[in-house]
Amino acid sequence: MYGMIALVGGDPFTRSPSGRRQSMGADATHGAARPKYRRPVTFAELLAHPDVVQEVALRSRAGFLALHGGLEPGTAELARAAASAAGASCYTLVQPDDLRHHVPSHESDPALSTELTAFLAHVDVVVSVHGYFHRREALGHAILVGGADRGLTRRLAARLRAALPEVAVVDDPDAIPVDLRGRNPHNPVNCTAGGGVQLELPPRVRAIGRHGDRPGAEEHRARTQTLVLALADFAREQAA
Repeated sequence: MYGMIALVGGDPFTRSPSGRRQSMGADATHGAARPKYRRPVTFAELLAHPDVVQEVALRSRAGFLALHGGLEPGTAELARAAASAAGASCYTLVQPDDLRHHVPSHESDPALSTELTAFLAHVDVVVSVHGYFHRREALGHAILVGGADRGLTRRLAARLRAALPEVAVVDDPDAIPVDLRGRNPHNPVNCTAGGGVQLELPPRVRAIGRHGDRPGAEEHRARTQTLVLALADFAREQAA
């Protein structure tokens, strides 16, 4: 493994020896359109890549998860920001922006990652942060709220609608594409004691960090920050 289990408190994030970071992909916050994913790889193969970074922070019993950092730009940064604001736990898996290896969440086996196993054992409730791009027009740039726990899904969707009334929020599973619903029992978001919620975010609410500094992203930064604060509030509520 290229990460280490982080200690609770202090500056708990750890990273692989390379320390490489990523750039965003497309749209106003994504830059030029990028190619589709490269050849499929297994979770074990992805973890073995020397420039793939696992980071974990064990804080409260609520947590944020981002399995496709770098590949889905802004997702790891958003998960970290919400976790930091809430005092919540966080696990991110980040790859260089030129790698483009997609491992479906349900194939991300915690048994292969000491860091992911520790995170899932520590938290009771998790929010898994993902991003979509190629279907954004057809989906109306909506925030898609999925996961197997319908009670949590409804509660987070209601909070997001109140915080972001100008953004469509969809939590009806039948209105979400099957591959974006996050309902597979092997998906890590569904493997905690208290359940989880999977978010699929359009580019317009992922303008964070250096991804929010791209030309044309200015109008999206405030909306993204509102999303971070709403997620942090939800995490504090779940941890109480």
